[in-house]
Amino acid sequence: MAPDRYAPLVSVALDGELGWFRRWRMARHLKVCPSCAAKLEGLRAMQVAIRSTYRAPPGLAQRIGNMLPREDVVPQARPRWGVAPLAGTGLAGALAGAALTLLVVGGPVRQGNADLAEAVLDSHIRSLVTDHLTDVLTSDQHTVKPWLSARLDVSPPVLDLGTEGFELIGGRVAYFDGRRRAAVVYRRGQHVIDLFAWAAPGASDAKFRRETRQGYNLIFWRQEGIEYAAVSDVEMDQLARFTDLAAAAGCSGPSPQVEAEGGGSLLPQKAAEGGRGSSPQNAAEGGRGPLPQKAGSVPCKG
Repeated sequence: MAPDRYAPLVSVALDGELGWFRRWRMARHLKVCPSCAAKLEGLRAMQVAIRSTYRAPPGLAQRIGNMLPREDVVPQARPRWGVAPLAGTGLAGALAGAALTLLVVGGPVRQGNADLAEAVLDSHIRSLVTDHLTDVLTSDQHTVKPWLSARLDVSPPVLDLGTEGFELIGGRVAYFDGRRRAAVVYRRGQHVIDLFAWAAPGASDAKFRRETRQGYNLIFWRQEGIEYAAVSDVEMDQLARFTDLAAAAGCSGPSPQVEAEGGGSLLPQKAAEGGRGSSPQNAAEGGRGPLPQKAGSVPCKG
């Protein structure tokens, strides 16, 4: 963001009124913007000076309290029909247990696309906020892949896509929606891309499904027994380019297609991406170098 978009938020940040995500964005911005950093230091110095030179007169708090309206105490209504309060009785415990049973058994089950997208996005943002992007920090694909395979029931494709503008920075074990997931982490400029993968044995392949939530783009697909989810704040066309490369180089079958907007028909990936090809063989077109690995050379399941 431009500095003028952050400047009005400096005083808000000093007062502790920013949400956790905007606090994280502000902290990142202050590291690269001397103007906003100087403004924050100036406000802090002013705050310290006021606190050290001004003292509230004695009795001010009491006078303010006396000026506030007093609330009348409403007497507690007595139980009707001679029924004693339930608190502390066995009946109260029985009712509480029945209510909890209904809540647990009859409540909505966490499933479906909406819940999965929310869980994926939460895991991605949590890694950014806590500065825990990787468990293994390396750009060596031959280190990241066996590290993940040794800890999970899935061996996701780990690709060196530096020549395509997607720098591999490492991997981690993510946990969301009650399961451990592989997370292969890439960087595109200043943007972080998480590629999540987990086993889906027996499930049929599924085409690319795109979503946008809270300014983040997400793409889901399933291929050869593995469920994938890519999430980042890069533009959708850049994330789609990344998933093209991951799907084409990571599995032996053809790349998934894209669901057409406004309907259930399928569009070829090339048409959906504005004319860009999706196969590794076409990666060299338009000045791009060949992919480090050929399609199908990385198995989808370990």
